[in-house]
Amino acid sequence: MLTDNQTATTTDLDLEFFRRTLEAELHRREEIMRELEPRATPNVDPVAYQTTVATRKVMDQTLAALDRIAAGTYGRCIRCGGAIVAERLEVLPYTETCIDCQSRLESA
Repeated sequence: MLTDNQTATTTDLDLEFFRRTLEAELHRREEIMRELEPRATPNVDPVAYQTTVATRKVMDQTLAALDRIAAGTYGRCIRCGGAIVAERLEVLPYTETCIDCQSRLESA
């Protein structure tokens, strides 16, 4: 197990666990889309529309994370190349940035 001061490398991560987690997340989001899409237009149900937009974004991020697993780059920040802390991946398995890069993005 990693200590608080350590960061994960792709060899430290249980990639199969994260692959299953991401696939389950994708399946859950697909169910949400199937339920909402018939009424998800701005004029009919604006809340359903915004929910589908946000859900589609997470689905895209999830698919990209699965691609990173396949490419062997999962767990590495796409901006700086540094390792993403395992605890961050456990909370947000489709994240593509480390905490430092995400903080810089949000403050820009």
